[in-house]
This record gives sequence, structure tokens and C-alpha cells, in this order.
Amino acid sequence: MTIGWEYDPLVAGAVKWDDLGTLLQDSAKDLGSASTGGLAPGVQGAANSFLTAWQGYAGESAAIAAGMAGALRASVSDVQGTDGEQSGGYSALDSRLGPSR
Repeated sequence: MTIGWEYDPLVAGAVKWDDLGTLLQDSAKDLGSASTGGLAPGVQGAANSFLTAWQGYAGESAAIAAGMAGALRASVSDVQGTDGEQSGGYSALDSRLGPSR
């Protein structure tokens, strides 16, 4: 039961954040394994620095995406818990009112 909040869009959002995190992790791996050997020696240092920096940015972004997915899942869990508590409270209230009419 839900009281005014649909869970499915939040769960779908968490899945999309997971997918983005996977893409970013893959990008970080690709950037880390990229070779600068085909470049002129004078630019290899700058190219390595570029790849290292962007590998780090992709890795950090993957961690942020994982955090977003986790936060969405935690929100769903919290709302489901609250909904369950409220549902139980309403059921208890019904039982205090006497027999069904």
C-alpha cells in the first residue's frame, strides 16, 4: 500500500543511476588502459596526464552515481516502512471501532 507516493519511478531512477555508474566505471577502465604510445614523445606526458585525470573524474562520478542509486533505494525503503506502520495503525483503529457494519 502507498499513501500518495509511487515507488516504481524511484526504483526505476535507482536502476538508471546504477546503469550510469556502470558506464562510468567502464569509461574509467577504458581511459586507464588507453595508450599514448602512438603519439609524439613531446605530447605523451600531457596525454598521460589528461587520461589519468579523466580516469579519476569518471571513477569519482561512478561513486556519486552509486550513492544516488543507494539514496533512492533507501528513500523507497523508508517510505515503505512508514506506509506499513501507517497501514498497521489504520488497521488497529478499525479493530477498535467494533465489528464491521
